[in-house]
Amino acid sequence: MFGSVGHDGAPKAGRASKFAVSSTAFAATAFVFELSSIIAIAVVTGIAYHAIFYSEPGVVEQYVRIGGMAGLVYALTFLVRDEYSVVRLLEGHRDNMRAVVVWSATFVVLAAIGFLTKSTAIFSRGWLLSFYTAGLPLVIALNAAVQHSLMALIHRNIVRRRRLMIVGCEDEIARLTREISDGAASVYVAARAVIPANADGAETAEFLHNAAANARALGIEDVVISSSLSRTEFLDQAIAAFQLLPVAIHVGASGLLVRFKDAEVARFGRATTLSLTRHPLGPFEALFKRAIDVVTSGLALVLLSPLLAILAALVKLDSPGPVFFRQRRRGYNLVEFDIWKFRTMSTLDNGDVIQQATENDARVTRFGALLRKYSLDELPQLINVFFGEMSLVGPRPHAVAHDEFFEKRIAMYPRRLNMKPGITGWAQVNGFRGATEVDEKMQRRVEHDLYYIDNWSVAFDAYIVLLTIFSRKASQNAY
Repeated sequence: MFGSVGHDGAPKAGRASKFAVSSTAFAATAFVFELSSIIAIAVVTGIAYHAIFYSEPGVVEQYVRIGGMAGLVYALTFLVRDEYSVVRLLEGHRDNMRAVVVWSATFVVLAAIGFLTKSTAIFSRGWLLSFYTAGLPLVIALNAAVQHSLMALIHRNIVRRRRLMIVGCEDEIARLTREISDGAASVYVAARAVIPANADGAETAEFLHNAAANARALGIEDVVISSSLSRTEFLDQAIAAFQLLPVAIHVGASGLLVRFKDAEVARFGRATTLSLTRHPLGPFEALFKRAIDVVTSGLALVLLSPLLAILAALVKLDSPGPVFFRQRRRGYNLVEFDIWKFRTMSTLDNGDVIQQATENDARVTRFGALLRKYSLDELPQLINVFFGEMSLVGPRPHAVAHDEFFEKRIAMYPRRLNMKPGITGWAQVNGFRGATEVDEKMQRRVEHDLYYIDNWSVAFDAYIVLLTIFSRKASQNAY
């Protein structure tokens, strides 16, 4: 009925190294390590920059202060989200993209602090740029070093893994053990409690009493009750038995719940629900993103008005037809709107059948080819952004005819418009733009759009804008 089991060759409970440290101790060490490394790179870049350009080392104390501020902003961002925890590190929550985005956001915060304290003139902009640039590969290296070190320490039993007990029938325990073993290096199955088949009330009570006693003796920290036992009466008894121990109690997810890794309990008044997904943007996030869109698009329309007038004139002189191309597109929540673009073709498709532009397309005008190459034909979409139909960054809107075609062929396709479409997007800066002759191309575009929706942040938007301007991938397939 009860048994201790190993996990992927790991020692059984009680055989861990006496020098093993807790996950909290590792998290604290990783925090200090990253903070110290960022201060060190600030000092190194500061001394090197001033030695090269001014033949003197500069003020080291200033490098330490700025490096300390940068390190705290960077590291605390991960700390408050519990991303130094062993579980989150091993589950890959801190990927390289997140590290780069947080590092970029750190310097936005430093710039804001410098502006508010009127201290920006004290520090060399050249050094700060060097610090930021040198820090980009550093934070990626630190991210990899922390995760690889954690894995090595766990395999050497220097960082202690949490002991877990599974309660269930034989088949469910085997299934949960396989699923937990698949990548969950932060825990191992130290014990299993197999409930007798067709146990009556007295047998169930005795079983749970013995399981709790076994868990206490083995130092179990997490108890997983299989979903096959999630009857209200049994759960009440199991929770009452294991709540007497200092353990975390979990109910194994199955079926529908397996698809939603961020499911959590929510309460509406006295009603308790299980939330599977959240709104893509919270109210303050949506307001902030909209404020940035309005201010940026408004300023851009004013500042770029001479360029827009020149481009409009050249479009008119180059070929017969209107200056602007208007086409029905789908926006947020599939609401349709008319998109603004400079006309680049001899045709103005806007019906049930729309042929995508291809390389060396005969319909593209001479000046239109130049506009498309540098994405200048997209500039009038600042009008759509200003009036709230689009955002600066988001999934690119497609013609209604194309949406109707692909939503029947690609799963989750309509979900890409759970956020406002953008002039540029995560798919575009990764090279997924242009014609989609096969479903695989659109599938990859949709995957990137959904990643953007699930990982949105202001810093992520700023990073995409920078890539749009400087990355070669952003101009791939622009024909």
